[in-house]
Amino acid sequence: MADAPQLALLDGEIRLLGGLGQRLFRLLAAIDSTGSINQAAREVGLTYKGAWEMIERANNLAPQLLVKTAVGGKQGGGTCLSPLGKALLQLFVELEQEHQQFLQDINNRLSTNQSILILLKRLTMKSSARNQFFGTVTEVSVGAVNATVVLTLKGGESLVASVTKESVAALDIKEGIDAVALIKAPQVILVTDFGGYRVSARNQLQGVVTRIHQGDVNAEVVLELPGGDSVASTLTNDSVVNLGLAVGSSATAIFKAGAVVLAVAIT
Repeated sequence: MADAPQLALLDGEIRLLGGLGQRLFRLLAAIDSTGSINQAAREVGLTYKGAWEMIERANNLAPQLLVKTAVGGKQGGGTCLSPLGKALLQLFVELEQEHQQFLQDINNRLSTNQSILILLKRLTMKSSARNQFFGTVTEVSVGAVNATVVLTLKGGESLVASVTKESVAALDIKEGIDAVALIKAPQVILVTDFGGYRVSARNQLQGVVTRIHQGDVNAEVVLELPGGDSVASTLTNDSVVNLGLAVGSSATAIFKAGAVVLAVAIT
């Protein structure tokens, strides 16, 4: 069985002085193979006008013409590469091969550094949820319909998520794996004084206010947890005043287990 393709942690392209990049050389290669700028433009996803503008700019920058018109062509066109254009295209092909080998070598080095590998994989994830916590699954309890999953954060705090047992099976959630907990900021309630009451929400994270960003109506308040993670809550400006929230004050972030969405890395 073939090995799984390695994740490209580092990527990039060659760009020469004057902004001459891969798209131009893809166009030059297509012109060389088709003899038609119209067909070459279609192959690289350019309009006919856009292709000519790119060629004209390259011709103006070059000491000699890179692309010139000719009588006839392989596909009935009238465009071909000059000897300088062919030489430059061949040089770029060779540079591109060396560049790809360079990227592969760097990616191989990065893939052996587990700390960097974990960090870069996490940073590639995109989500609209304001709060994203990375941790390790330390408990999975499957019931008749739903399952309770406990995720331990790097600082030792625990998050509880309530998901369907089908989700547990589909995501292959089990003790010991890494997972991401996603919680939208409006679903996080801040409490400064419980007034002798207890709340039913499973997740109650105590922290210190480190930032308050107030808008016209609502505010975003960020708490720093003892372990170093941060949790953000969206609430009204009036609530900020009523709760007496200020940078440095203590508060507890509360959210239900059902508000937590779990994600795991694709392996």
